[in-house]
Amino acid sequence: MIIATIHGVTVVQNEDGSVCWVSGAAVDADGSNGQAGGPFAYRYPDDDGLDRLANAGWPNEEWIDVLYSDGNGHPLTDGEGNAYSKTSLILPGNVANRSVDAFSVPYVVVNPHVQYNATGVVLGCLATVAYQGRSIEAVVADVGPGNRIGEISVAAAKALGIADSPLSGGVSTHEVSYTLYPGKAAVLNGVTYPLQRAG
Repeated sequence: MIIATIHGVTVVQNEDGSVCWVSGAAVDADGSNGQAGGPFAYRYPDDDGLDRLANAGWPNEEWIDVLYSDGNGHPLTDGEGNAYSKTSLILPGNVANRSVDAFSVPYVVVNPHVQYNATGVVLGCLATVAYQGRSIEAVVADVGPGNRIGEISVAAAKALGIADSPLSGGVSTHEVSYTLYPGKAAVLNGVTYPLQRAG
C-alpha cells in the first residue's frame, strides 16, 4: 500500500509491515555532540562544525528545533564553542547524551508523512539501508522536513561507502534502498533504542 509520495519517490508499506522506498541520500550530522569523542555537528559562534549553523535554521526561529537553547536566545554550548544539537529520538541522559550521535551511530531520517502514515511506531525502529551492494542496519532516529526524503547519518554514509560530509557528501541519484520495520526496536552494538510515538 502506498503511504506517501514525496518528490516522485513512492513509499509503500508491505503486508509484513515493512516500509520501503528508493531515493538519494543526504547526510545528517544532527545529534553529533561528541558522545564517542567525535566532532560536534555545529559550533557557535565560529560555525566550523561538521555542518553549518544555517542548515540548523540559525539565526531564524526554526533553529530551536535542531539546537538546544541557552535560555538567552543563543545555542547552548559546552563553553568551548561546541553547540549541542538534537535528534527527534530522545535518549535518557544529560544534554550531551540524549541525542543519537550521527557520527558514531548509523541512523535514518524519516519524512514526517511517512512517520504519521505508517502503521506501527517508526521513531526508534530498525531500518536497513543498501547502496551498491552494501547493506547496513540502522535506527530511525530523526524526522526531517515534509518536502524531503532520503537522509542518513554520517556513520551510516561512512558504512555504506558514501561521501559522509553533510556539506558536500551524499548521493543525489535514486540508488539507495531504505526498509524500515515499524514497531521493531533497533538494536545496534548492544544498545536497544526506545520506540517513540509521533508527538
